[in-house]
Amino acid sequence: MRIISAETIHQTMTFPSLIAAIRQSFAGQFGMPPRQVLPLQPGKPEAFALLPAWDENVIGCKLFTYFPDNPSQSKDRLYANILLFSRQSGEPLALLDGISITLWRTAAISALAASYLANPAARTLVLFGTGRLAPYLVRAYASIRPLERVYLIGRDSVKAEQLAVSLQQELQAEYPDLRIESAKCSATVLQSADIICCATAATEPLFPAHWVQPGTLVDALGNHHADCSEIDTQLVVDGTLYLDSRINCLNEAGEVLLPLQAGRIGGQHIQGELADLCRADQLCWQADRVHVFKAVGTALADLAAARMIQSFNC
Repeated sequence: MRIISAETIHQTMTFPSLIAAIRQSFAGQFGMPPRQVLPLQPGKPEAFALLPAWDENVIGCKLFTYFPDNPSQSKDRLYANILLFSRQSGEPLALLDGISITLWRTAAISALAASYLANPAARTLVLFGTGRLAPYLVRAYASIRPLERVYLIGRDSVKAEQLAVSLQQELQAEYPDLRIESAKCSATVLQSADIICCATAATEPLFPAHWVQPGTLVDALGNHHADCSEIDTQLVVDGTLYLDSRINCLNEAGEVLLPLQAGRIGGQHIQGELADLCRADQLCWQADRVHVFKAVGTALADLAAARMIQSFNC
């Protein structure tokens, strides 16, 4: 069994190849039971989680631990690994670093959804969030749409400015027409957006729905709590709604659960899952509608990314 490090994953991965691999996986036949997040002690936040999935070639399971107090001991809150097995024999194939794959596949899922739900001529991205995922999201979106401007919005304006400067330098050669800058949340900035991505820990909406113009894609991926939402519920009520996984979102995504519980939408309001988009494989963008894509992460995306890396490193 091969052990594949984060360094090898970062050196091997590219967004065009990863997006294509995930698209193929979601368009095909697969098994993906609901993920299991198991509290280690009643009333305590520490948890152990299992995210299994399989296709005709491989079986995979991401295992992660969550210890929110770890930073006080100079340790990470979350540790993850992915195990791959042969679908034909059950033989162990590889153990891969799960954190690096999660960063890459999360951004790739957003870009894959945008390839179906965003304006083909999208020029402006507004990104809320300046954490570890932010650089991956910018690169992923830039790989599938002709972006010319990115606005980074964060609670810490200094951090947002520093990230904008570093990304501008890193991407200058590959995307010479792309301009990246920090910004404050305002109607002017939001109304200029073709894609708005929310990747924060916010527990309340980041901006009002009426700041979003028709034809915009709102990609909400930061929140995993059933009683919270990063985005204004009105966006979900008025927009076309797609999910990465219906079963997972209906278990933990307040963006969907809150309007459902309030009776503002019904189950039929959900237009489809990412698998439906990949199997149809056609542009669903409409210039006169706001599109909302809610993602909480899937084991199948982990599987697709891990399988691709494992095949490159056999």
